[in-house]
Amino acid sequence: MPFSLAALMRGLMLLLLVLPALSLQADPAARALRPDLRLLIDISGSMKQSDPENLRGPALELIVRLLPDGARAGVWTFGESVEVLVPHGEVDSAWRERARAAVAAIDNSGQRTNIPAALAAATYDLGSMDPRYRSSIVLLTDGKVDVAASPMANATAARQVLSETAPQLGATGIPVHTIALSDEADWTFLRSLARESRGIAEKASTPDQLSGIFVQSLEMVAPAAQVPLESGRFQIDDSVEEFTVLLFFDGEAEAMSLRAPDGSRLQADNGAAADWFVAEGFALVTVRQPQPGSWSLAAPDGARIKVTVIADLNIEIDPLPNSMPAGRASELGLRLRDGDRVLSDPAVLGMFGITLSISGPNGYREDIAVSERYGVPETGEYRISIPAFAAAGRYQLVARVSGETLQRELPMHIEVTADPAESTISSRPAELPDASLTIPMLTLAAVVAAIGFIAWWISRRRRKRRLALWEQRFRDNGEALDDPAMDGVSAAPEDSAPR
Repeated sequence: MPFSLAALMRGLMLLLLVLPALSLQADPAARALRPDLRLLIDISGSMKQSDPENLRGPALELIVRLLPDGARAGVWTFGESVEVLVPHGEVDSAWRERARAAVAAIDNSGQRTNIPAALAAATYDLGSMDPRYRSSIVLLTDGKVDVAASPMANATAARQVLSETAPQLGATGIPVHTIALSDEADWTFLRSLARESRGIAEKASTPDQLSGIFVQSLEMVAPAAQVPLESGRFQIDDSVEEFTVLLFFDGEAEAMSLRAPDGSRLQADNGAAADWFVAEGFALVTVRQPQPGSWSLAAPDGARIKVTVIADLNIEIDPLPNSMPAGRASELGLRLRDGDRVLSDPAVLGMFGITLSISGPNGYREDIAVSERYGVPETGEYRISIPAFAAAGRYQLVARVSGETLQRELPMHIEVTADPAESTISSRPAELPDASLTIPMLTLAAVVAAIGFIAWWISRRRRKRRLALWEQRFRDNGEALDDPAMDGVSAAPEDSAPR
């Protein structure tokens, strides 16, 4: 059979057209991505005042304990330079041990706040990232871009991050979630960095709020299935291999305990049956191979509690964007997975009730009865239409699945930003940029304007002198001023002639 380059090119073009169709017909669960979390921790000297008790350490250990196996993660610290605190790699027991041992190395020894270098270090593999992972960066700082003694150099570095680095990361799908840990932090810069990279900006008024913000950042990177808690009680089904109870509380830690379905009590001092981690303002307890049935929890009054589970039967969703503009509708893909298999049998799916609850600013609330509105899909994948949100702000979406003995919840967060056309209409004065950026920029603009004016004035003066010389020459020769090169040019007035 004759072979030609044209035939080869036609074959390649056909293959390029067919491949997308093949990918759409594949198992929809194959689109789920594993999380890749890259943490950047500020260790500049100002942290002595912003975080005097060094609560960054316990907050980091909490994240280390909550990261799921199979994820990827790394931790960098930065001041004047950037250091690798925990090497970027796959999360397993060995990685966790290294990370927990490294927590003690967090200090306040940095001299500056080199945010650009920290972002560069965290994206060392930007051109060769593993497509099976969804990468995100969490940046914690109490300051502003400070790379040198020169305010001009700092302003230039900050502008470059916002105009080049952040948009590139956003276009690549790597959001930067920023956390400001003091009122001295450059909130305008951090908020712009998050927005331009499609991340979310948070402000911690006190260091003890840091752990909660870290957990919310982790939920955006790696949403974990939860079970609902009612009056201190929660239900564990026989598909659950492990559950973790996370408590946030104010004040001193009081006696906390878990009561199993058989009546036995699990406390922090009997670590054989559970793994307890108690720190300032929060506690974490993990139970492996738990008894199925109803569990109860004794906790401090007012504690904020969530119970996450690792189980064969789980909710799986396509990742949503961390932020989107107001007025834009979107779609959420949701599946039920039993181990490595997506449930698609109508008889099985029909046993579960699936809902999606959405809450947001100004008391916004909407509940979508997914299993009733959409019916049972042949592929096992529900495609849920998310309404266009009119108001800017933080929205929470919670997918819920309930059966006879099984209950699951999966929380997600989306930041909705104001439409640019509407954001210019405001009854309050516009927020001024940070002075460290505006003063050098205004000074530079004034210098450029002055130089431009001087150059224009000198050029105009020379032009008038040349015109006066031409006029004098023609008068001396008794000729008319009709040189073609002078068409449309008026002679200079007498007082502009050279003296």
